[in-house]
Amino acid sequence: MKKGNGRNKFRGASIQKKLILSTWAAAVVPIAIIFMIVFFVFYNVNVDNSKRQSQLLLDKTVAELDGCFTQAREAMNLLITDMNAQIAIARYETESFKDKLDFRDFIRYRMANMTIVNQRAVNISVYIKDSQKTFSRDFVDRELYQIYGGTPWFQRLMSGEQSFYQMEGTSIVDGRPVYILASNIVSVNDGQVIGMVYLELDKEKLEQLFADLTVDSADAILVGEKRIASEKYRDGEQYVSVYAHSGALDEDIEYRIQLKELRRGYGKALVYFLGGMALLILLIYLVDKILADWFAARIIVLRDATREIATGNLDVEVRDCRRDEIGELAGSLNTMVRDMKQLIENEYLVKIESQQATLRALQSQINPHFIYNTLESISMMALIHDQYDIADMAQAFSSMMRYSMEDGTLVTVKEEVENVRNFVTIQKLRFPGRFEVYYRINADCMERKVPRLSIQPLVENAFKHGFEEVLQQRNLIISVCERRDRLVIRIFNDGIAISKERILRIRKLLQPDCSEKTMDCFALRNLSRRLRLIFGEDSTFMIHSKEGIGTIAAMKIPIHGEDGE
Repeated sequence: MKKGNGRNKFRGASIQKKLILSTWAAAVVPIAIIFMIVFFVFYNVNVDNSKRQSQLLLDKTVAELDGCFTQAREAMNLLITDMNAQIAIARYETESFKDKLDFRDFIRYRMANMTIVNQRAVNISVYIKDSQKTFSRDFVDRELYQIYGGTPWFQRLMSGEQSFYQMEGTSIVDGRPVYILASNIVSVNDGQVIGMVYLELDKEKLEQLFADLTVDSADAILVGEKRIASEKYRDGEQYVSVYAHSGALDEDIEYRIQLKELRRGYGKALVYFLGGMALLILLIYLVDKILADWFAARIIVLRDATREIATGNLDVEVRDCRRDEIGELAGSLNTMVRDMKQLIENEYLVKIESQQATLRALQSQINPHFIYNTLESISMMALIHDQYDIADMAQAFSSMMRYSMEDGTLVTVKEEVENVRNFVTIQKLRFPGRFEVYYRINADCMERKVPRLSIQPLVENAFKHGFEEVLQQRNLIISVCERRDRLVIRIFNDGIAISKERILRIRKLLQPDCSEKTMDCFALRNLSRRLRLIFGEDSTFMIHSKEGIGTIAAMKIPIHGEDGE
């Protein structure tokens, strides 16, 4: 019931409300949905963009971290493969005290030149296996053998089982967290391990690379189990993650991006979106209201006009000259009112004429019966006295009289042709041997409808203008056929042709807009008007004539319009 009431309310609403509601349904609601979809897409695209940017930053930072380890190893390899350093290490134990001091200074000079990793290196030392002596870049010379001599990794490096080792630990200098890199020195002469290069990288300085990514944000980076984040980071918040693998640390590094931070950045965008949508909806409403009021006012004028017409006031005129549908409707309404007034006036005239015709028919109703009876009597008397020509003429004329006075506007082709035969019978008796008549009528056309007395006047004209003044035998051809959904009727005679001037005069009088008051060509004009009244403008009547050939009169009647009377 509620749905039905809603429909009834909508149907009963004014055109103005319907226009506004339709605009909201067709424009405002879809725009709001589009705005939400666009913002959702915008938000997700920006989240993806943030993830891509974060991924690029993380990849760059991890590459920088791995680059530090790579630089450290390259610096260590330069010292390991230095032939002068290898010679000095191999001879250290057998050298004099002065030479040992020179070697120490030489080694420290080599380590001092390892400037690539100076910023993050805590300690760089060289250990000599034979003498178990350690030289450090900072001149402290903490003995590696005493510190790591019993550890498995130290023993594997010194035995040659392993060439490089990396681990996390604490610095032997000050105990800070460091990454320890150690590589043994193998003599190029005999392949024996003669020492080791030991290097410590400051873990906090390396992690500072990741800390720079989280400054002034609530994001976090997880390196192994350690979390690097600012004070703004809060556990339990929603986040998205990107990952990068560090070859130096041999583990994945996770970059957690807080969604709260992203939403905070897009809050202004949402405000702009909502503000723009509200402004657009307001603009649509104002424009729609103006247009709806304008259209509704014009339609209300039409409504009021139709109400006036319904009360019988046919002097109403709607003044709307705009070239749109409503303007066309106003023009059609004005035309309809004028036509209604004209039809009413014509209807009154027709009724008056009908009443007068009825009176005349009542006054002379005895005349047709008197004429029929008289003709029948003449026919019977002629037969009694063997005057068959007179009997035939009387019977033919009687049939023509009956046919012309019968009711009904339309008759079949068969009936009209039968009336023509009666007329031809009379003419043959009047002009014996002067003409021959040929009927070329398709059997399918016999039941088609034509106006009563439409063919006989054309045949009569052929006798009157084509045969009366000709003594030689002439031909008359009556043909009826169908062409392209039209019934085509042609009356041809090869008698006297009509002059060009007369043909032009006839065609002018047959024009629908001809208003000349004359009795000239009355029968053809009457026939042409009847065709247009019954069948409309689709029906046509033509006449052609040429000297030496003859004259042809033709009618074309639409078959689909023949059923009414």
